[in-house]
Amino acid sequence: METQPNWVTTIDKIVDMGLSHGLVQRTTEDEAFNGRTICLNGRQVLNFALCSYLGLEQDSRLKQGTIDAVTRYGTQFAISRAYMSATPYTELETQLEKLFGGHVLATPTTTLGHIAALPVLIQKGDVIIIDQMAHNSMQTAAKLVQADGVPVETLLHGNLELLEERINVLSKQYRHVWYLTDGIYSMFGDRAPVHELGQLLNRYEQLHLYFDDAHGMSWIGKHGRGYVLDCLPIQERMVVATSLCKAYAAGGGALIFPNARMHRHVKNCGGPMIFSGPIQPPMLGAALASARIHLSPEINCLQLELQDRIAFCNRLLKAFEIPVACSSQSPIFYIKLGLPHVAGDMVKYLLDEGFYTNHAVYPAVSRRKSGIRFTLTRHLSFDDIHGLIEAIARNLPRVMDTKSRKGAEKCVPL
Repeated sequence: METQPNWVTTIDKIVDMGLSHGLVQRTTEDEAFNGRTICLNGRQVLNFALCSYLGLEQDSRLKQGTIDAVTRYGTQFAISRAYMSATPYTELETQLEKLFGGHVLATPTTTLGHIAALPVLIQKGDVIIIDQMAHNSMQTAAKLVQADGVPVETLLHGNLELLEERINVLSKQYRHVWYLTDGIYSMFGDRAPVHELGQLLNRYEQLHLYFDDAHGMSWIGKHGRGYVLDCLPIQERMVVATSLCKAYAAGGGALIFPNARMHRHVKNCGGPMIFSGPIQPPMLGAALASARIHLSPEINCLQLELQDRIAFCNRLLKAFEIPVACSSQSPIFYIKLGLPHVAGDMVKYLLDEGFYTNHAVYPAVSRRKSGIRFTLTRHLSFDDIHGLIEAIARNLPRVMDTKSRKGAEKCVPL
């Protein structure tokens, strides 16, 4: 009899229990989106889970860019980029190079960008160190490289002292030491120590840095180039991957290289660049419209509006003494609740009060660091944010009550 690996069985059970209690894999009931609310269970609730941080997915210019592109080029251009690219690609990558300040390769998604880049850039004789909390998409791509004989070490999250120790040891054994990490971590919303990593890059010639800055894109940095490139402009021995799907509000991803050689090798040899489909014309049109906003002074105003909301939320969290994972300077916030059933209760209570947040449990976080994750966008008002934080504070004693927790263990996912 065929048996599933233990991790498949474990995750499948967690998701199945989450499904039975309405905590995961929901489908909205809206006939149209406004960015601020979604319809669940027949009523409108405030959406504190959206990753379109600047709210550009509702911008009329991006919508019109999509309409114009689909009118001119159709719904798709079904040819591998190894043979031919749709007309808007040339303009898009040129605009993105102005935005990022490096050699840019647009990819169908950020995940496929990782899968294209890492097996080409990292070869036998190299070694990978990856942050424990690096996004799953990067960890998946690292496993492909590992299958080709490249060792992979997992580093305790954000431990710079241990990182430098391992660089010292591994640089004596391997040609290149690649450190893979996020810019903004997708669960806790904390930031990678990019300045310090830049200093390590200068000290160790064998060190190479590879960042996934999908959640840092657009809402910070000159032209919205993201958190990583705002701290550390692209330079030799450094690659940045990012997303055009989140705050950028279009589709696809982008790889930013320090030189034409790396760019050429990944474009010519990266599996998804040869065998996967391209970004399709409608999203190319949206991406070009978004690029024009990013390259204009308007992006600064949009960023400031979001920054005001982030600062306001931090003040409220401190005032209500809510146990956050970290003092987030990003639009992502994480409330630590410990056991999974406690987090499940909180998500349900908040939804009852009209606030949709994310239920965060294993494998997204470790088993005893379960909690609720919520995000801020420009769609949400200061009153909306105040209402959510008040609701969290009001329900926190309730979910942490011993009797409540014991009763919940019988019916809420573990």
